[in-house]
Amino acid sequence: MTDPRQNVAGVRFRNAGPIEYFHAAGMRLEVGESVIVETNRGPELARVVIAPDQVVVNELGEDNLHPILRLATEDDLVHASDLAARAEELLPEARAIAEEAGLEGRVDRAEFTLDGERLTFLVSGEGTGGQREFSRRAGRRWDVRATVRRIGARDRARLAGGYGICGRELCCSNWLATFPSVSIRLAKDQELPLNPEKISGLCGRLLCCLSYEEEGYKEMKKTLPRMGQRCSTPTGEGKVVGINVLRRQVTLNVGGQRIEVGERDLGLVVRWDPSARNAEPPPSITREEAIAQGLIEPEEEPEPELEVVAAMPEAAPIELGRESREAPPRERPRGRGRGRGRRGGGNRQSSPQPQQQSGDAPRGRVFRRSSGNRPAGEGPRDGPPSCLL
Repeated sequence: MTDPRQNVAGVRFRNAGPIEYFHAAGMRLEVGESVIVETNRGPELARVVIAPDQVVVNELGEDNLHPILRLATEDDLVHASDLAARAEELLPEARAIAEEAGLEGRVDRAEFTLDGERLTFLVSGEGTGGQREFSRRAGRRWDVRATVRRIGARDRARLAGGYGICGRELCCSNWLATFPSVSIRLAKDQELPLNPEKISGLCGRLLCCLSYEEEGYKEMKKTLPRMGQRCSTPTGEGKVVGINVLRRQVTLNVGGQRIEVGERDLGLVVRWDPSARNAEPPPSITREEAIAQGLIEPEEEPEPELEVVAAMPEAAPIELGRESREAPPRERPRGRGRGRGRRGGGNRQSSPQPQQQSGDAPRGRVFRRSSGNRPAGEGPRDGPPSCLL
């Protein structure tokens, strides 16, 4: 039996929407043709963007693919256009119903399925309150099965369309299928001003195009020195105070003056500023080569701390029924007036060790703990031997 994924076509329901895959059912399809596909919502009109012979089968993770019913006819295209116009006309009334039902968010768009039995409202907003009441009222008003689908700020900009700060049509409404992950770190890596008006799009989020050139910036930065490093130039040695990645040049502070030096005129990094952030040697010279040339001094590795263990002589086993011998008292160091005039002063007698009973005799050999720095006259204590000096 032939795997249905070997005859799969990729389609889109909108100009820049995500690509979804359907079983072509043996039909010969070309890119740009309109087809009628079966979805969970019902039959819908779609456009072929990937022909069956262009789909990479290994990249498909779904086994159950919906079929492509047939090629769209002229009547299908006219009917779909009429449904889209009807959905556009009912938007004002739908927003009024949403306000009465307490729907959290704004109704941005309405879409009919091709059979006209299901109506989907695209709502932007954070909350989810009032959805059930709104769906019930909208379904009763237009005699359809109404559902609500939440969308984000970027999806709303994709539906509305427009032009970005570059003067071109928005990527999300033109060709961008999925939204990339964009963080403020990308703007910092590209040395862009952290001004929200300059690095944000119409959706209020960070520009998607910040991720387009990230890899290129990383490659170009590998051959340039970092901020805070000192480089040799034909005019002398200076500290890097600015980097222009696109022009392939850096700004140096040489003798209190700022000069711009191109990548070709830069020499080796001759000294690293310990206070500079990420002060590491550039790829043009390794740390080992810099040490060999005497440009920097090698870092001294701290000596590992070793534990000195004293060898213990083998002690004789304790005979059962006898008292353990007391350790000889150590002489107390003589000081100036230490120990004089204290209450309870004098030599204290050590209490004798209790005898070990034959029933409590430990197995194996028992060693005494080293006396250590115990007060004079105090006998040994029970426990494991102390080996550390």
